Amino acid sequence: MELPSYFVKYLREIQPSRASRERAIQLHTTLRNRLSQANDAVFSTWYSGSFLYGSYIRNTSIHPIKDVDVCLLLDMRIEDCTPEHVIRRLRTVLENLGYADKTAYQHRSIRIDMSGTTLDAVPVVPIDGEDSVLHIPDRVAKEWIHTHPKAHMEAATRINKACGGRYIPLVKIVKAWYRYQAKQKRGIERPKPKGFTLEVLVAHHQDPDAPTYAEAFVNFLENLLNAYGAQLTQGIFPVVPDPGLTGENLKLSFEPAEAKLFADIVAESLALARKALAAETVGESAELWRQVFGTRFPDAPSATKSMRTVDMSEESEDAFDAEFETEVSEIELPAVLPLTGRLKLKAQLATQQSNQSITQNYPSDSRAIAKGMWIKFSILETTVQPPFYIRWIVENHGKEAQEAKQMGHDSLTTSDVRYQWEHTQYRGTHYMICEIIKSDVVVARAQHKVAIR
Repeated sequence: MELPSYFVKYLREIQPSRASRERAIQLHTTLRNRLSQANDAVFSTWYSGSFLYGSYIRNTSIHPIKDVDVCLLLDMRIEDCTPEHVIRRLRTVLENLGYADKTAYQHRSIRIDMSGTTLDAVPVVPIDGEDSVLHIPDRVAKEWIHTHPKAHMEAATRINKACGGRYIPLVKIVKAWYRYQAKQKRGIERPKPKGFTLEVLVAHHQDPDAPTYAEAFVNFLENLLNAYGAQLTQGIFPVVPDPGLTGENLKLSFEPAEAKLFADIVAESLALARKALAAETVGESAELWRQVFGTRFPDAPSATKSMRTVDMSEESEDAFDAEFETEVSEIELPAVLPLTGRLKLKAQLATQQSNQSITQNYPSDSRAIAKGMWIKFSILETTVQPPFYIRWIVENHGKEAQEAKQMGHDSLTTSDVRYQWEHTQYRGTHYMICEIIKSDVVVARAQHKVAIR
């Protein structure tokens, strides 16, 4: 079973807590403030500012936030300094700023250990501005190499939008899965692949049109094994293209045993996940998913364990509250509009475009439905007083909609006609957006997510 609401609860469980986020903000803000006031004869002439990088700013981190990457912009000529010299200088500066006994060398940065959360201070030298490709010092390779953090952020935003907002939550699910399987279950302290490599693997091998998180996870593992299974079982970790640097690959270092272990974990988890999808009862499915993800994945209540189906009204992926939805999809959300009204939608499934053929309610992003069905969207509640206009906007995602050149449409009705019929046609995750317009201003907005298999 797909158990959509269980996956939403799991996402809530692995989402960084408010306290974890606030601590991360406090740590990186303090570091950046101290660096701006550094009194070092050499470093002060180099340092020109900073920006955040990594999973924290791409919104792909999970709880607890383990590290925060801070790129330090240096205005200097790389020909004048070796990578070793720059990183050693940076460590001296950080120790003089109050981080003594907390720093450690890494290949391309200085790690600052702050009681459970690490700050990675990463020196970079812009080639043509901070939004372009940057030089980063590699102590081990003894050379300046290329990196493009801003392109990584843009890629995450673009990919997440293209698949209807599924990518970033799926990355979180994959990271939490691997942390459980490698670190908690097998006791590996620093498992490989690391978080960013997993993130890029998801980008390359996800099924962007998968209508539920359960299917998205299973399809990702299947695609991964189909692409790399033979290499991994031979102890060879595959080449992974860098999403920020055209024609270049991630610089990865794997021992044969590490690659083989990754293959074993993927294969074992895929077998369990397939059984979970095929399970006939809620209890059996939830227990199998817990073997994949650990005890942070919710167990089925006793009253529902033997059920062979789940009431669709209870099995909704629309369980995100406003704060959580923003956290999970923050990287691709548009700017908040100054809305003054409240609006709630309801959707009902039907076999034909008529009220007499309506069969059941369809909560936003509950289980995936078949093609060829009708959905009646209606305004359930609004605080906006008539008269007003209603704009219904269909936003499609996925390959099938792209191939049909049907990425969306909209229509306008009056406050007297508060419903809209639509027909399911394309696999993927789609949205019905409803806007209430009064005096040419959008005063209320709501959206309903539709998953089609």
